Amino acid sequence: MHSAHYLRNAILLGLLTAVGPFAVDMYLPALPAIGTSLDAPANTVMLSLTSYFVSFGLFQLLFGSLADVYGRKLPLYGGIALFVLAGIGCALANSIEALIVLRFLQGIGGAAGIIVPRAIVRDMYSGVEEVKMMSMLMLVFSVSPLLAPLAGSFLIQDFGWRAVFWVLTAIGIASPWHAGHLGQGNVAA
Repeated sequence: MHSAHYLRNAILLGLLTAVGPFAVDMYLPALPAIGTSLDAPANTVMLSLTSYFVSFGLFQLLFGSLADVYGRKLPLYGGIALFVLAGIGCALANSIEALIVLRFLQGIGGAAGIIVPRAIVRDMYSGVEEVKMMSMLMLVFSVSPLLAPLAGSFLIQDFGWRAVFWVLTAIGIASPWHAGHLGQGNVAA
């Protein structure tokens, strides 16, 4: 096994997989501050979370099909671009209604990051190596719910709730760069 190459791919694909879920877990501590800032009741603020979950779940089906038809790169980069643009919109949102719509769009983009890397793993590996790589993705993915709320809390405390979306946007911007450093496979297709 190519240990350095394999480990690099595991980290990069794991980070791509964690972007969408990170956008939920990092965001959770911001809910009360968003309600205060946008003068919205808690149940309305929760709709911004619900809208993300709905689009994140539904559009995984679409991105899986798009990745099969158009290759991995276009759906992955398109999804990340939507995630980034919606993240900027969320950071600049001045109403809860705008935030709810933008979170829906961000969820669409986040769906690409959770599905396409798994397809890339299937392209690049087989047998035991594929199973090991999927396990590595799940390891990186499982750390996200532990780290993201802490990071979100620190950001909110020092910089306000909008900083969460700026950081998520930065993570999204870095994601295509990471994807471009993957080894062989159908990434470029």
